[in-house]
Amino acid sequence: MIILVFAVCPLYSFEVSETFTGIASWYAGEFQGRLTANGEIFDTEKVSAAHKELPFGTIVRVTHGENGRSVDVRINDRGPYVDGRIIDLSRAAADAIGMVDEGIAEVHLQLLYVPDTPESAYRRVEDADHVRMQVGAFSDVKRVLELYLQLAAAGFSPYAEVTGSGLLRLSVRWIEQEASEWEASRLRALGFSDLLIRADELN
Repeated sequence: MIILVFAVCPLYSFEVSETFTGIASWYAGEFQGRLTANGEIFDTEKVSAAHKELPFGTIVRVTHGENGRSVDVRINDRGPYVDGRIIDLSRAAADAIGMVDEGIAEVHLQLLYVPDTPESAYRRVEDADHVRMQVGAFSDVKRVLELYLQLAAAGFSPYAEVTGSGLLRLSVRWIEQEASEWEASRLRALGFSDLLIRADELN
């Protein structure tokens, strides 16, 4: 049985110095050594973080709301997927601000750097004959099925896969390099603005 997952991509651009306040958590354990959403290997002993929407490669200063300790993290994964939480830190990052024992903490986020193009560890897009465009990775199966069918009706080749963290990733695949800009514009016109474009292989 194929399970489909999708996230509705926000029509929002982030600016340097923008600030947010919310609850942070941290993750490790079973995620150690798995691929992050941008294709890197997750190492909980290195400083990194997951965010639902910020472009991969964004640098965020995370400040503990009570003790004032701060750490600068780079976004390379998606999450957290618990209502009310705004960032998921690696254990090293959580330890740096003294929140490992408490598990969660109120934090203030300040954007220090937002890349024009999201960073990815996958094979360089420009070297590939074909690309895939990731449109989201969430857990609302019913919504994903609807969007999967919407993409298929629009002439795309949608593809769903289970991530190492148990989420499901929805992409459109097998797009010829020469047509990638046009197809990206079609996806954005459908409301999918936060695209992660990677090299693809016909397999």
